[in-house]
Amino acid sequence: MVKSSLKNKDFIPTEVMLEKFLGERFVKYRNILNELLNRKLSPEMYWYGPSSGWAPRFCIGEITICGIYLAQNPLMGLIGIGDRISDCLDHDVKLDPRSRVLYKIATKKGPLKWVEVQLNTDSDLDIFLSLIDGKLRALFKAGILLQAPSMKYYKKPRVNIKELNHDFSCSTRNKKKAPQIGPSKFYNIKTVFAAGKG
Repeated sequence: MVKSSLKNKDFIPTEVMLEKFLGERFVKYRNILNELLNRKLSPEMYWYGPSSGWAPRFCIGEITICGIYLAQNPLMGLIGIGDRISDCLDHDVKLDPRSRVLYKIATKKGPLKWVEVQLNTDSDLDIFLSLIDGKLRALFKAGILLQAPSMKYYKKPRVNIKELNHDFSCSTRNKKKAPQIGPSKFYNIKTVFAAGKG
C-alpha cells in the first residue's frame, strides 16, 4: 500500500499521511529531515516519476541539493553531482572516504552523477550527510552559493521536532504584534479631550 500510494501521481502526500504510510521508517525519516533542516535546506514534495514516486527534495533557493526516496525500504538518499562539484570533492579533505568511493562509482545520467545512499543505519546517514556537506562546500567554492556554509554543516545540532513546520509548502513565520490603532489603553476619552486632541 505504501508504494502504490506514494507512486500515484494524483496523490500528494502530507506529513500526517507519511507517518501512516512509512510506519517504523517515519522516525528515521524525521531524524534525516532534522539534519537537513539544520543545514538550512528547504523541503518540497516532488514527483520523481512513476518508478520512484513522490519524494521530498531539499533546496537552497533554486538549487536542488538532495532528495529522499520514500517508497523504498529502507529509505534512499539521492544526490546529483556535476563535473564542477566532482572536481571540488576530489580535493575536499573533509569528505568521508566512504562518500568519495560512492560518488566515484556512481553512474552518470546526462550531466550529473546520481549517488544513491541507503539510509538504514547511522553510518549510512553519516555518509549521506558528508556528501551533502561536501556538495555545499563545493557550490560555495564554485561561486554558485553566495554564502559560505557555516560550521553548522560540520556539527550535528539537534532541532526540537515540535518546532518544525509540518507543511512543506509554507515556511514558519514569526507572529508580529499588530500596530496600535487609536489611543493607548492607558488613556480614556476624558484624558484625550483634556489634552486638546478630541
